[in-house]
Amino acid sequence: MENKENNNIDIKEAIEVIKDVGLNIYTPRTTDKGFIKVYLKAIEDILPKLSGNALKVLLALSMELEWDKCEVIVTTERLLRITGLNKDTIRTCLDELEKNLIIKRLGPNVRRSYLVSNKYVRLGKSK
Repeated sequence: MENKENNNIDIKEAIEVIKDVGLNIYTPRTTDKGFIKVYLKAIEDILPKLSGNALKVLLALSMELEWDKCEVIVTTERLLRITGLNKDTIRTCLDELEKNLIIKRLGPNVRRSYLVSNKYVRLGKSK
C-alpha cells in the first residue's frame, strides 16, 4: 500500500488488501443484494404467537417484496412451490398472519395480493 502525500492510507486500497487475504469488511458503499431484513425485536415479540409454518409463509411472501413496496402479488401455487406446504396449510398460515396483523389480504381470491407489514420484515436494498 502506498501512502498519500499527507501520510494517510488510501482506504479503498486498504479494503482491497483486506478482501484479498480472505477477510470481509463492511463498508457503507458495499451493496448487499438478495436478502431480507428481519427486525429482531418485532419478530421476538411475535414468534410465540406464530407457528413454524406461518413463519415459513411470511418468509415466502417476503421473498416477493420489492424495496419500495409492501404489497406483493403472489399466487397460492407459487406459495405451494416455495414452502412445500399444502393448500389448506397455506390458507391456515395466511389466516394466522392476518390475525396477528403481519399481513393483510387485498382484493378478491382471483387477483389476491398481500400487504406485508414492514414492522417485521423488509427486502434489503440493492442498488
